[in-house]
Amino acid sequence: MTEQQPPPSRKRLLRLLLVVALLFLSLLALLLVLQLTESALSVWQILDQLSPLLLAVYAIGLFGFALLVTLLSWLLLRPKGRRAERRTGPSLPGDREALAEALAQADGKGVDTAGARQELQELDRRRDQLTFYVAFFGTVSAGKSALIRAITGAEGIAVDVRAGTTRQIAHYRYHGDPGVDLQLTDAPGILDIDPELVRIAREEARRAQLVIYVCDGELTRDQHRELVELQTLERPLILALNKQDCYSDRDLEAVVGRLRERLPEIEVIPVQAGGKEEVIRLDASGSERRELRDREARIEGLMAAIEKRIATEREGLDARRDESLVRLGGEKLHQATQAHRRQQGEKLVRDYTAKAMLGAVAAVSPGTDILIQGYLGVQMVKALTALYEVKAKEVDVEHFIDLASQNLGKRMTLVLAMAGNVLKAFPGVGTVTGGLMHAVAYGLIFEGLGKAVLKTLEESGSLQTLQALDYFEEAISGDLEGRAKYFARLALEEFGKRQ
Repeated sequence: MTEQQPPPSRKRLLRLLLVVALLFLSLLALLLVLQLTESALSVWQILDQLSPLLLAVYAIGLFGFALLVTLLSWLLLRPKGRRAERRTGPSLPGDREALAEALAQADGKGVDTAGARQELQELDRRRDQLTFYVAFFGTVSAGKSALIRAITGAEGIAVDVRAGTTRQIAHYRYHGDPGVDLQLTDAPGILDIDPELVRIAREEARRAQLVIYVCDGELTRDQHRELVELQTLERPLILALNKQDCYSDRDLEAVVGRLRERLPEIEVIPVQAGGKEEVIRLDASGSERRELRDREARIEGLMAAIEKRIATEREGLDARRDESLVRLGGEKLHQATQAHRRQQGEKLVRDYTAKAMLGAVAAVSPGTDILIQGYLGVQMVKALTALYEVKAKEVDVEHFIDLASQNLGKRMTLVLAMAGNVLKAFPGVGTVTGGLMHAVAYGLIFEGLGKAVLKTLEESGSLQTLQALDYFEEAISGDLEGRAKYFARLALEEFGKRQ
């Protein structure tokens, strides 16, 4: 079906009107330019007759006026970010004493501090030793274990061309020149399919005074990201390009050059970890025979770089090791604290939800307030904020409860209808359906409210009203039928106990 076109006469009329409007605007713009020009010339003539002092005063006043207008415009138009929502990460202990004090406080609150305390103990142990820890870090099959065996000469190190030979942390002692006492750490590959092994390897890299990142060619995106992350954590690094015998001299120089260009702050050293190589021999009869022979290791440059770091930077490397271990312990303490708060918060939500359901039978109309007189709602929010050590004023908590109640009013009919429909599936409810329906509705409301506040506190570290209301709306709508059945069973069990 073709689209109806306007008649030609109407098109000509539209074009004519457009031309007239364009001419009018052009004339108006011309008049404005002439007027501004005339005004500018008049002002210039007046200024030309002023003394230099008055001219300077006028210029300063004009500049001040322009600056004031600019400042007011910026204050009005700048984005109003909420200070509380700008999370820069958790506040971590800055030194060993602060970490020990934080651990003592966490113990008093019932937090599981085993992981963080282990890092503190490891810090003390390594401080007391004179050994210098060097962690060999990199992807699977990069040759970390073979490189350590080439350095130490230890025969018990498992080496295989298959990925993932190293499955746990292992330390190997090496005594070099006088004053060089190394503890070489063989860690699992960072791209292992087991995330637990990857976590162990990354943590061990953070405990060492020096990290040798082993690669066997150009860096992949994942390898580059790992190196950048180690730099962000201020880990002292050396990049060891293994399997240099796979390259010609020209290609090796090009690869090393690109690595240095990509990572200018990291020392890049080509190495050959040794290992085995396959050769073909011809016997007297002319037959070919394949044999494995030892490949010559080339690690002199790497060992010289390590010894130079120890000789020139030992004190600084020790200090950075201490800082890294304190930070690692602080992060583990923060994670344990968050897990403890989450567990205790969920228990608080369950307890207050049960109280709300018990008190629901006394409510005339669930939904006009989230709880009877809002008392339990306020108490729950205050308990959750206290758990997360967030300062929340009484008036702010009550205001949040009022807003949540207003938002709930739009969905209250649906919540009550769902509660009623679910209760119909339970035989023998009879005349108590009304009271039970209120209990189920309050269970849904209160659980959703508690989880919304809990999620907001965990993510933002403060009681962000709008964020919590959004989460509350999501929670009250999610899996409504399944949750209603759960609370219906609880309500019926409680009602049965009272009979």
